[in-house]
Amino acid sequence: MGAMELFFVDGEISTQVEELAQFIGQQNQSAASFAAEVAQSSDPVQAVLTASQGVLPKVSEDKVEAAYNQLFAIARTGESGIDGVAAAVAKDISANAESGVAGLRVLNNLYNLATAAQLTVFSEMVVLAVRVNMLPTLVPLVSQLPKLLAGWTGSAQQKADVVLELRNALDGAQLGNEAYATELVFLEAIGASDARAAKVATSAIVRFANLSAVCDLDALASLDNVQELSQNGQLGSAGELLNALLECDFEQWQKYATANADALKELGVDADKATDKIRLLTVASIAAEHLGEDVPFSKVSQAIGVEEDDIEMWIIDVVRSGLMQGKMNQVTRSLVPTRSTYRRFGADQWSLLAERLDQWKASLESLQPVIGNAKLVAQQQAMQMAGQAQVTIKE
Repeated sequence: MGAMELFFVDGEISTQVEELAQFIGQQNQSAASFAAEVAQSSDPVQAVLTASQGVLPKVSEDKVEAAYNQLFAIARTGESGIDGVAAAVAKDISANAESGVAGLRVLNNLYNLATAAQLTVFSEMVVLAVRVNMLPTLVPLVSQLPKLLAGWTGSAQQKADVVLELRNALDGAQLGNEAYATELVFLEAIGASDARAAKVATSAIVRFANLSAVCDLDALASLDNVQELSQNGQLGSAGELLNALLECDFEQWQKYATANADALKELGVDADKATDKIRLLTVASIAAEHLGEDVPFSKVSQAIGVEEDDIEMWIIDVVRSGLMQGKMNQVTRSLVPTRSTYRRFGADQWSLLAERLDQWKASLESLQPVIGNAKLVAQQQAMQMAGQAQVTIKE
């Protein structure tokens, strides 16, 4: 006799328990006997929940989600509800799911049904994604971490553990940019009070120096917790590296890198990548000082220590990184920056912004008489045309 097809439908809880018990028993070739055993149990709901462990995660991909939806419907009627069984179910799926896609779908459903257990379910999603090599599917959640952390029930320690668990997983999957973003979330949301904060901040500083795609230094340096750790001397040589990244132009960086070569190597800084990062930041700094002005290629070339023939590629890299916008004039061999990002937006930058706003305001005020005269001329022309117009009605 062929295997029985089971369709999960709404109904009395006793009917749902019986159907799921038959399905679980079917996986072990004992559908009838197991269903009878569950029916005779003093707590049929708990019996079927217990029996599902190690069985449902291995159900075929086309049936596993429906089976777990039935299990969740049953669990919601129990005394402890979904949150009471979420941890055990999530751990079972992360350890035993044969289909990573189906397993992550089920855990996603469980996460949305749970409230107090969401943190635990998320942690098991990370475990499963690592085990089945599907961690990139969780990358979109990195940007949502601050909101997720705010909604999770749990201690600061538990939340910090989950964030670092995700960071370590991303790191292991060679997703360095996402790991860096997770560290920023940790430093902003968890705080300097966590014993691991200095270590995380050090890692984030080194990642910034090494990652070519990450160029917004202010996003790291402006964090209150990073500033606190640095001011308290808890970052050591990493704090000195952060200050060098913030303050040095290319020439100053070369002197710093030479004098601190051993310390940078111990931190894990890639000297070549860090030097290229400084070149990008130096070009952005020059652009910020000369917005709307012609900046000769020769000046940029000298500032970052590269041949003038190669400067166009460096400018393109700066634009691609998001640090600057502008135009290159190949005839005059110059750059005209229209926007640039400061490494650190502090009091000096606010003062410069206020000065430019005053200049803009003055320019607008100087245009008002011109605009007023233009309106007056237009009105006079309209009146003249109205006086010359004739309307003829043919009888």
